[in-house]
Order: sequence, then structure tokens, then C-alpha cells
Amino acid sequence: MTKTMRWLSRTALVAALVGGAACDDATSLESLDDTMTIDAAMVAADATIQEARMWREPFLFGSVPAVSASDSETQSTAHSGGRRMWSGSLERSRSVVFYDEAGVEQDAYDALTTDQIHIDHVMSGLVERERFTAQIERERSMVVSGLVGDESTRTWNGSADSFTARSGVLEDGTERSHSMTGAASYMNIVVPTPGTEPGYPLSGTIERSMVGTRTNAEGTRTREVTVVITFNGTQFADATVNGEAIEIDLAAQDGRRPFRRKRGG
Repeated sequence: MTKTMRWLSRTALVAALVGGAACDDATSLESLDDTMTIDAAMVAADATIQEARMWREPFLFGSVPAVSASDSETQSTAHSGGRRMWSGSLERSRSVVFYDEAGVEQDAYDALTTDQIHIDHVMSGLVERERFTAQIERERSMVVSGLVGDESTRTWNGSADSFTARSGVLEDGTERSHSMTGAASYMNIVVPTPGTEPGYPLSGTIERSMVGTRTNAEGTRTREVTVVITFNGTQFADATVNGEAIEIDLAAQDGRRPFRRKRGG
């Protein structure tokens, strides 16, 4: 369980960081001409990619002995992602509760009889890069169901809230601060069990609402952005950004643009 939640924390941090890094270097997508909207699309796409990877991981709950397992820790970390270097300090806590098919709490995870797992995860931390500092806060409350027996798929539902505040200096010496508040709803995300290839979510929807604020020498701007992602079992999830159709590449590597204009859109 600890290993699983550490993976969750790393993905949450990387998603926020990579999204922020992409914002600095983003060139306009042909169908999106507002930089702040592109920023939000980048953050949403990166978070979706990391979550799709998370859902493909095994649970590793065998060492959790209690009905409600919870812990918290603070950890300093350093990471090299492609050409980008970052370091930071994370505070995180999580709790997990197991239920059988009748809705009765269980003393521990059982691969054959556990039907649902409720996971609450809170993470906050400071990320420092060469020119930027970011404060990150994220909360997730998720339920994975359909686990009883030798299942072939699992279903995720839940919600999340996040806040990222970044400040620093661009390469041209311009100072800039940027904050983004977001909320997400996860609705009936059906995923294959671990080991299935290619393993992309088969169906389901994520709705993300974000409010971004940017301050620089020209003043302060605010944008509200709604991103709706629909999975279809393929590498490319369908999405809309304020109604504009795009595709999210769930196999995109860190540092590469994670979305593109929808073909034929």
C-alpha cells in the first residue's frame, strides 16, 4: 500500500510540474489561440496521462492489516525529467478502506472477496526548478469497484481538487506568477486489469473545471476553462477544451506535447 501511495504522490507531483513546464514553452495549438487556455489544457492532459498510468498499476495492498489504513509523511525529493531538473519537499497522507460485495468493511484486502476500495489522498509540496518555484496542493477521493473474484475490468469514480501557484523569471528576464485552481469529477472510468495490453481506459469521462490567473508586467488576467475527457479504449482520448475538440495522447512521454487538434475537427 505504501508503495502504491508513494507512486500516487509522485504522479501527482509530476503531473503538476510537467504541466507547468509545458506552459512556459507552449506554442499555440491551431484551434486554441489563448495562452492561458493552452496552459489549462496542458495541465489537464498531463494529469489525465498520469492517472491513466496509475489505473494500470497493481494495488499491492497485501501488507495493509487494518480496516482503515492511514499514514502521513514528509519527504524531500529530486528528479530529472528529460532536460528538466526539479527538487521539492512533499507532505502527504492517505487512507484506504476495503469493502466486500455486500458493502461490509474488511480487515484487509482480499484479492478474491474485496469488491470496492475507497482511497483518500492528500498531497502538498513545494517544487523548485532553475527559474521557477511552485506550491502544489491536491486532494483525491476515489472509489474503485468491480474487484470481486477474477475480474477483467475495474471501474473508478471519484473527485479531486487541486491548487498550483507558480512564480519565477522567464528566459528573457520577465517576472511572472501564475495560479490555477481546479476540480475534477471521475465518472465510470472502466479500465482493464493490470497486465492487459495496451491497457488504456475503455470508457468513462473526466470533467475538469479550472480557473487560471496570470500576473505579469501587463497586469492580471483570469480564465475559466472546462475540459471534458472521454475514454474509448485507444491511445487517443477524446476531449474538449471550452468546447474545442482535441485528442489527448495517453502514451505521450514527459516533455512532449500531450494533446493535438482532433483529426477531422
